[in-house]
Amino acid sequence: MNTYQVAIPSYKRYSILQQKTLNTLKRLNIDHKKINIFVANKSEYQKYNKLLSKNLYNQIIIGKKGLKNQRNFIQTYYPEGTHLVQLDDDIDNIVELTNPKGILNTTSKEYRKFHNLQNISNLDKFIKEAFKICKNNGIYLWGIYPIANAYFMNFKRNIGLNFIVGPFWGCIVRHSNKLKLTIDEKENVQRTLQYFTMDQKVLRFNNISIVTKYYKTPGGMQSEKKNRKTEALKSAKYLHKKYPNITKIKLTKKSGVPEIIFTKKRNHPL
Repeated sequence: MNTYQVAIPSYKRYSILQQKTLNTLKRLNIDHKKINIFVANKSEYQKYNKLLSKNLYNQIIIGKKGLKNQRNFIQTYYPEGTHLVQLDDDIDNIVELTNPKGILNTTSKEYRKFHNLQNISNLDKFIKEAFKICKNNGIYLWGIYPIANAYFMNFKRNIGLNFIVGPFWGCIVRHSNKLKLTIDEKENVQRTLQYFTMDQKVLRFNNISIVTKYYKTPGGMQSEKKNRKTEALKSAKYLHKKYPNITKIKLTKKSGVPEIIFTKKRNHPL
């Protein structure tokens, strides 16, 4: 239970990966021997191998091109039962919620104004605790709050149906076709729904979040030059058709990116 692995899929972000996620993990004292980087092909391997500092990771592994393909490859690369953390390659920081007043068990507006964010104090300890909770509760997927905004975050750990965002999450590996991803856009939503369908619960820590720039970092899926809003709408329609009783499509977000909303969260705090 104290052993876990870290996988980072990366595509055309040779310097960004080191500047952001790898240096973040080093600063937060994660053992570099746990960290594997998954790249698309031999050409990408050569570029990453040339440019990355060797003391920041364990090895570079040639997987598959395309996010869903790479995620599926990573899932089968590790043995079943592996405690696996996946991170995006453009994470600036991992943060946790604090309250100087010491009031931790409330979400009321009266106390939210005292919430602050700080660098996570012990990332290794948090990851181990997350997997321990999963093992003790028959949970196979855990994640964190999607946006680093102290006002909206809280100190609850919710078990049920909560969106597990893609840049930082953990799972206990299973080699099941039911967990095979079929879409690139909103693959994190699909994964959440797949795990919930199998287990009737996922775990989210609402006091932990990441600092990153969604849809803006060069490289990655941005390099494919697809209209991501169009692709997102296709994926949203696909997921809603597959899970009509627990999802709906929301088109009103300021970013203009269509979203899938979960209609039956079925949560209970841990």
